[in-house]
Amino acid sequence: MKERELAGRKMKILVSIDGSDNSMRALKEAKIYGEAMNAEITILHVLERKIPRHYSTSGKEVAHLLEKQEETGYKLLEEATGHFTECEKEVRTLLKKGDPANQILEVIDSTDFNLVIMGNRGLGAFSRTFLGSVSNKVLNHSDTNVLIVR
Repeated sequence: MKERELAGRKMKILVSIDGSDNSMRALKEAKIYGEAMNAEITILHVLERKIPRHYSTSGKEVAHLLEKQEETGYKLLEEATGHFTECEKEVRTLLKKGDPANQILEVIDSTDFNLVIMGNRGLGAFSRTFLGSVSNKVLNHSDTNVLIVR
């Protein structure tokens, strides 16, 4: 891309977090890239909505657990925006529910992101072959550039 074309282009970065150490490192990378490219940053957290097997199936208890998971998700996003207090651009947050890889791919498809930054869960090659991983699925199914942080 010519320098002139790049200068006028609006840069958008999506950083996906799950609270792990690797996703927190992804936040740091997003800040570095965001400042260097004067990019808009969107921080995404996906609630997988898993109910532990030992948990009662009572409607009230399940609703309470899901409410707590959502509160925790919003708190995680709020803490993540704290990494960007000195940034000139506004930092957006998104909380989605469902399968993490599918939700991340849907968000990528619905917005014109130039870069996706996410942590690697550190699964070994054997586990990744049979189980797959969120970062692997996003990397292999997205047309957008993806930076995997270790």
